Amino acid sequence: MDIRVDQKAVLVGRQTLSPSCFALELACPSPLQAEPGQFVMVGVGSAADPLLRRPFSVAGVTPKERGTALQLLVKEVGKVTAMLRSLPLGSELAVLGPLGRGFDLASAGPRPVLVAGGIGLPPVLFAARELRRQGTEFAFFYGASSGPELLLRREIEEIAAGRVVFCTDDGSFGEHGLVTEVLGKRWQEGTSRLLACGPNPMLQALAALARERGVEAELSLEEPMACGVGVCLGCVVRLADGTYAPSCQKGPVFRATELSERW
Repeated sequence: MDIRVDQKAVLVGRQTLSPSCFALELACPSPLQAEPGQFVMVGVGSAADPLLRRPFSVAGVTPKERGTALQLLVKEVGKVTAMLRSLPLGSELAVLGPLGRGFDLASAGPRPVLVAGGIGLPPVLFAARELRRQGTEFAFFYGASSGPELLLRREIEEIAAGRVVFCTDDGSFGEHGLVTEVLGKRWQEGTSRLLACGPNPMLQALAALARERGVEAELSLEEPMACGVGVCLGCVVRLADGTYAPSCQKGPVFRATELSERW
């Protein structure tokens, strides 16, 4: 059943998380029943510039007496994200969603490992909250370029009940090295599944690690999207059988076995 809604949401909260990243809270008048790994398309302003909405992974949803509080984590990388950083509270935003396929938490097993890289944190954090609510134990690996870019560390430590490993490329916080390398060194037998989001090189390395260890992996891809509903075909990825699929419609979460090794 298609439960996506196109609605006008109100910007009610913003928090600076790092020199480049910030959190937003949007008050949506309609229910938003999002799953970890799904995303929304957000439109800013009413003019033709910017013309297209931008995709953002859902970091969390909280039902309210009227509507839903929607949480997003944003990295400033261009015009629209800069606008989101400076819009006054009370501004209206167009929100279409939830969209896409999320993580299959029902099949995560008893000991999943969650892996986030950089601004790939939102869907993984959302999944961690849901697994904690379900009473499922998990390990959380989070890597970023430097210490200041590791977002919401205290919240992650609390949700993961201390089973969290931070790592940075420059060694300024946590373990020194890529999150994939650190995970490989700390791998524990009995891991039931990998759930991950981050840049493609990270996800491809995790897919290879999962194949090597005989574990299923679910990967939330960060492909550029223009429409979010599978019409423009701007976010297609190559599948293992040689065909292509729009990640906004068939993903953004894919099982690693569904994807070509270099999608």
